[in-house]
Amino acid sequence: MKRAVGLASPVKKRMAFAAFAAAAAMGLFMTFPARADGGLELHTQYPGISVDPGDSLSIPVTIDNLTGGSANVDVSLSSLPEGWDGYLQGDTYEVSQVYADSGEDAAQLTLRLTVPDELSEGTYYVQVAASSGAASDRLDIALTASEAQAGRGSFTSEYPSQEGSSGTDFSFSTTLINNDLKTQNYSLSANAPSGWNVSFTPSGESTTVAGIDVESGASQGITVDVTTPDQVEAGEYTISVSAVSAEETLSQDLTVNITGTYGISVSTPDGRLSFDAHAGQESDVTLSVTNTGNVDLENVSVNCSAPSGWTVTYDLENNTIESIAAGSTTEVIAHVEPSSDAITGDYAATFTARTDETSDSAEFRVSVKTQTVWGFIAIGIILCVAGGLGYVFKKYGRR
Repeated sequence: MKRAVGLASPVKKRMAFAAFAAAAAMGLFMTFPARADGGLELHTQYPGISVDPGDSLSIPVTIDNLTGGSANVDVSLSSLPEGWDGYLQGDTYEVSQVYADSGEDAAQLTLRLTVPDELSEGTYYVQVAASSGAASDRLDIALTASEAQAGRGSFTSEYPSQEGSSGTDFSFSTTLINNDLKTQNYSLSANAPSGWNVSFTPSGESTTVAGIDVESGASQGITVDVTTPDQVEAGEYTISVSAVSAEETLSQDLTVNITGTYGISVSTPDGRLSFDAHAGQESDVTLSVTNTGNVDLENVSVNCSAPSGWTVTYDLENNTIESIAAGSTTEVIAHVEPSSDAITGDYAATFTARTDETSDSAEFRVSVKTQTVWGFIAIGIILCVAGGLGYVFKKYGRR
């Protein structure tokens, strides 16, 4: 019996040890049911997003660390569409590794993406990768550009090119379209040559504005008024106008073609518009013919409207100035001869300078004087007549 007991005791001990080992293993398994085989998990609240060309996106990404312990996790953009730009941001830094505590919501990242300005309709995928040791995960985010969203907002004009002379007020009818998913406030501005004035007025209103709200999917008519300086040179000028919001910058170029300003004036070097003349004698007057425009004048004819019987000639061939440069003055001498039977008094003579494009006139007061000798002759005749009458009355008065 003792031997039998002795034989049974080692067997029982081995069985008890096996049971304890199994229980210990089971207990260990039950303590870490998920974490032993767990890992990393990436997720975002916005795995599918609609985008527009040129968008700048900020997408929150969460890393869950289910490995059972804290870890340094390598993170990267493992897949990015061609032409897109992007990076992962933690706090204010661009990061490639993040420390993740054990448990859900262990680390927070922001996926920064820039959508290309040129974008075809379709769905594009960005993949974020995370790994630490044997644990890893991938997050796919779908970015969709639909037909309605593939075009950004627009700022256009039906007639972006106009023509006129300097000093002309040009008016462009433009349309601003907001294709964003929310109302946008656009700041309006213009880049124009020095001395030019540009203003913006919403259609149907009379007040100029520097900014305007446009609702999602709506369009807004805007009149762009452009005023040029009076003496701007002829040529083509570009005015760049922009509508800028927090989401986008919309621009267009407006073109103004200045054909030139034609102008001419007639005066004298000292500005006096009067002179003296004698009947039957030639008197000279100097005329100042000035090109007040910004384009050279060719074949400027000079003429005079004077009383009947008067003669006016000039020191010009065919009474024509061949050319006057812009801003320059040419002096012309006019030879004025009143008619011989003109009596003393003031007369009007109008001088005109004319081209195919412009003309100007100046009226002169001409004080005509008769010769002094004729005055003496007239006085002599009067005295003779008076003397004759006196003699007659004296001789025959008593009869």
